[in-house]
Amino acid sequence: MSFIEIFNYVILIYFIGMELQLLFVSVVSFFSLRRDQFTSAHGRLHDMLTSDTTPPVSIIIPAYNEAAGITESVRSIAMLKYTRKEIIVVNDGSSDDTVQRMIDEFRMEPIDVPFRPSLETEVIHRVYKSRLPLPIVLVDKENGGKGDAINAGINIAQYPYVMATDADMVLDDECLLRAVRHFVEDRARTIAVGGNVRPLNGCEVRRGRVTRVSLPRRPVELAQVVEYIRGFLSARPGWSALGSLLIVSGAFGIFQKSAVIEVGGFRHGHLGEDMELTMRLHRHYRRKRIPYRIVYAPDAVAWTEVPLTRQVLRKQRIRWHRGLMQVIWEYKGMLLNPRYGVIGLLGWPAFVAFEFVAPIVEFLGWVVVPASIVLGFLNWEIAVPLLLISLVLGAANSLIGLFLDERFGYYNAPGDAAKLLVYSLGEQLGMRQRTVRRRVRAMFWNPRKKTWGDMQRAGVGNLGAEKGPA
Repeated sequence: MSFIEIFNYVILIYFIGMELQLLFVSVVSFFSLRRDQFTSAHGRLHDMLTSDTTPPVSIIIPAYNEAAGITESVRSIAMLKYTRKEIIVVNDGSSDDTVQRMIDEFRMEPIDVPFRPSLETEVIHRVYKSRLPLPIVLVDKENGGKGDAINAGINIAQYPYVMATDADMVLDDECLLRAVRHFVEDRARTIAVGGNVRPLNGCEVRRGRVTRVSLPRRPVELAQVVEYIRGFLSARPGWSALGSLLIVSGAFGIFQKSAVIEVGGFRHGHLGEDMELTMRLHRHYRRKRIPYRIVYAPDAVAWTEVPLTRQVLRKQRIRWHRGLMQVIWEYKGMLLNPRYGVIGLLGWPAFVAFEFVAPIVEFLGWVVVPASIVLGFLNWEIAVPLLLISLVLGAANSLIGLFLDERFGYYNAPGDAAKLLVYSLGEQLGMRQRTVRRRVRAMFWNPRKKTWGDMQRAGVGNLGAEKGPA
């Protein structure tokens, strides 16, 4: 057997191994979701609204040029079914009228707030507080990046738990309750809880609330719905159950404030600040041998605007993968290191092998394997079945994600199931290859260039399939 044949078979077997790993995690996710739904249904969730033991939460919204949707997002959070909360919007040197919109909408006035700067940040110019009966604070500071903005919010926060979310988010009524439930169940060990992020595109939004859930019409947006379902429902519940949740999403995550301060806060200028902080927490607590847990709350749902065009999507995914590359390099010492337990021996190796290495292998596979078959370097009677097995397993993983999503019942309109099914199957031939190309391209970059990663936004109030007055 020639080197080319061996190389091709290794690639094909890698494809199959990657999909089998995803299938295994999806099965674990199924049982984890079923257990979580049972616990939530019998956990007297709403008693937390009136209980004196319910922990208060500071909600931090870093904002950079978010004038299009910042007031809608804050209004959404202010109406959450959670009494003990404060909302801290951190304007990170925006060049638009983000600050003025906040001041006008919520009647904010400057105040003097004494606080201890536990985390180093760029200069804070002014702090505002709403004159309305709403616990809303606005921090206006020099530009320092998303992580720096969150750190400034943590410094200002008065409560022991901090929730980091994005300015374009619209949150479900009970999402904070459902996420904090995990802290209440195990206060001693729980240091972070991640939520379930869903695409907002196509939904109807009124007064800061998603009033009707529907699928977007553009193919590029619809494909992202399938991606989010698979990523957040097929994978994260499983890794959480295995004690290896490596990302608490920066779009919706709650942290024990003291734990974040202890490890130094969010990294300034990092392209993957959410994953980097999660990995730093894992490393710190494993090294100190302190019992802890970082978990995922699938029923704590937040909605986000996803890219409307392929150009913006390409920029977003390139930025994401570059952030992943930074984290891989910084935490390479944890790889296959028994000192870090299940993280070092299972979760992190799987992530490196099937997230970081995957685009390189897949890119070579989609080019080399077909070329080798055409040129006669590979036995097509063996290669084609292996390739088909890989594609079938990939489609099966997407279908499992759709099956798990049925438990939440969001997409019930006629034709929704058919659309998701078609896109989940078609993703294997087209969308997946474009994603691989973007991730390979991301590997050629200047690591000194670190930005917020602006995304052109339509504004959450303008994304509904059928619009009414906001």
